[in-house]
Order: sequence, then C-alpha cells, then structure tokens
Amino acid sequence: MDAEGAGGERESPARRRGQGELEAQVLSVLGGASEPVTAAWVVERLGAGLSYSTVITILTRLHAKQAVTRTGRGRPVLWEPVANEAGLAALRMRRLLDKQSDRDAVLSSFVSVLSSHDEDLLRALLAESGPDDPATPSDRPER
Repeated sequence: MDAEGAGGERESPARRRGQGELEAQVLSVLGGASEPVTAAWVVERLGAGLSYSTVITILTRLHAKQAVTRTGRGRPVLWEPVANEAGLAALRMRRLLDKQSDRDAVLSSFVSVLSSHDEDLLRALLAESGPDDPATPSDRPER
C-alpha cells in the first residue's frame, strides 16, 4: 500500500487510535450536548473523519460499559453520557479489579505506585466518603 497522500507528499505512517481514545473523544462530544443527541450529531462534531458506523460501534460499546444511555427503540436513537472520561476510566478500573481473585494484592500494588500527591488525594477522598457513605461497602474490614 502506498504511503503518499493525494498531493504526492509522503505521509507519516497512519497512527491507529486506540479504542479508549475514540471513546474519550465521543464522550467529550456528548458531554458538550445540552440534551440527548443522535449519532449523526456526534459524527458532525467529531470532525475526525470517522464514519457513522464507527461512531455507532463506539456508542454501542460505551452503552455496554454503562457510560452512555440510549433512548428510543426506533429512529432516531438518542445518546446521552452517564460518565465523563474520568468516570469511564473509573468504570474500567472497577471492572479490572472485579476480575481479580486477590483484590487486596491488586489494591496494595496500586497504592504502592501512587505519587505522594495521588496518595494524599486518595486519603482525602476516602476520609470524605466516611463509613456512613452509602457507596461504602459494608463488608469492608475495619482498620
């Protein structure tokens, strides 16, 4: 396959975007919407040369990850973000953790590689949530 563009200029090898990068771009576009939008609306605003079917695939994957909601069975289907990019990363982290047989070891390893700033932030967030937070698992051992 030829790596020259239409003008005869040599293009750099095409860089494939990772699935996570495309998902983040789609979430960013959805986050800018004031109401649920169609996939065509997302395609128009991405401006990245992505096809409609590619955007539908990304939206479907995000829906499976519970990062977006989908309304309507017929047409038009409307999409709305549930999670932003940070929320999507958190969902991925949670799913990875849920797949591990030794959660304690995984969490311990994760914490051991945090920067001191991240460690302080994590401590502050944990202190904020406190033991009475409904999001706090009741089976968490006391320290």
